[in-house]
Amino acid sequence: MGWKAVTIRAVAQQLGYTSPLLYEHFRDKEELLTEMAIEGQAALAKEILTDLPADPFPAILSMVERYWSFMLENKQLYRLMNGMDGAVIERERVTALAQRMFEPATAIVQAWLLAACCRKSGAELLFEDLWAILHGMAILHLDRSVPFDVRRARDCVSKLLIGTNQEARAPAK
Repeated sequence: MGWKAVTIRAVAQQLGYTSPLLYEHFRDKEELLTEMAIEGQAALAKEILTDLPADPFPAILSMVERYWSFMLENKQLYRLMNGMDGAVIERERVTALAQRMFEPATAIVQAWLLAACCRKSGAELLFEDLWAILHGMAILHLDRSVPFDVRRARDCVSKLLIGTNQEARAPAK
């Protein structure tokens, strides 16, 4: 079934409204699901960025834990936010807004790069690498392909950061 089976009528019924009322606010199912995905991204950003440690390394690891917890507590929303299970969303719009919402997380990665590796550039790429690791592990966990957990996610991110640090400190060839 998944998100393909969701209808405006079913959502309205679940909320105790009529479908014409929802159509006053959303032109179609895609717009409704897109707004839900955007709200999910905003909730995730708020969750992972609130009250972080001042030191960038523990802050990044805390973001990993919070990301994993959010995914576990909001499995269907997480799948929607990422356009899974046939969810028809405006991907470009969701992605663009998510990138803006996660700029503070990229700034934390930038602070770590500067402190640990003495590098002023590359934070966006490293943030994308970190997200790819977490998202890949989350999807495999949700699909029951691999029994990942938050400990393994933290370990994997730690290894990526340590490897990045070692690479930055290695003598030039």
